[in-house]
Amino acid sequence: MNKHNDDIPRSIQLSDFILVFAGFFHNLVSAIHTLTDELLELATYNSIRDNQVKKAWKNFTEDLEKMEDGNG
Repeated sequence: MNKHNDDIPRSIQLSDFILVFAGFFHNLVSAIHTLTDELLELATYNSIRDNQVKKAWKNFTEDLEKMEDGNG
């Protein structure tokens, strides 16, 4: 890596730790953001599905009532 064997690598400084923690914090926030996006999509999907199921049961009940009355 170094062309000269007599080079001394620089010492670890506070800025190195800050950089590592900033990267960790960035990744953590990104993971939380992705998780909340996925939960929002799941909640939206579930809400739409529940509404469709309720509508289907309502239509089924109305059709059944019409059949029982002899109108269907």
